[in-house]
Amino acid sequence: MSRPVVVTEAAREALLGLAQPDTGAERPALFVTVTGEDGGEYQYGFEWRGSAEVADSDLVADCEEFVVVVPAADAPRLTGATVDADPQFGMVITNPNTPRKPDGLADAPADSAQAEELRTRIDRLFAETVNPALASHSGAIKLERIEDGVLYVSLLGGCQGCSGAALTLQDGIERFIVETMPEIHKVVDVTDHGAGTMPFLTRNPMAGRNPA
Repeated sequence: MSRPVVVTEAAREALLGLAQPDTGAERPALFVTVTGEDGGEYQYGFEWRGSAEVADSDLVADCEEFVVVVPAADAPRLTGATVDADPQFGMVITNPNTPRKPDGLADAPADSAQAEELRTRIDRLFAETVNPALASHSGAIKLERIEDGVLYVSLLGGCQGCSGAALTLQDGIERFIVETMPEIHKVVDVTDHGAGTMPFLTRNPMAGRNPA
């Protein structure tokens, strides 16, 4: 397995000084994810969760009092990165990977024939595997477009407005697609969930983390 991110002592001390969630007997887990791109560099997100949410395939850096976690779907873009703390800028990530050439990530198809062939394979995968699974929740997924190895999708039916949609997409659909198709390294949901009329699970207005 690829080695996890490196967390410097300065970053560890800075993170210890931040408010951390009460996870009971669990150690807190700081999830580091790629949230987008800007100026040829990745943009990052940080979120505290419980260590029980760490999957076996995630990359984990043990920092004694807590762990730093890179979800498996983001591993190709963060492998070898260093998390550091800067007095002026706060948490800083130095990453050898860029959106153009992620470490160990296959290049996306360059010509239109390859792009069309990839789209056909994804449509078939959705029709034969993903949508039959979502049908149990009266939901479905639709491919919108493919850009630079990123799959943009819409969720339909019971998945549109469902409070469990984000978890289904990130921990289920995205992981399956990334493992199945090396040309794809991320799946982005572009659904207007506010327009959903029959969500499988309604959103809890009191929930504070990861609403669908």
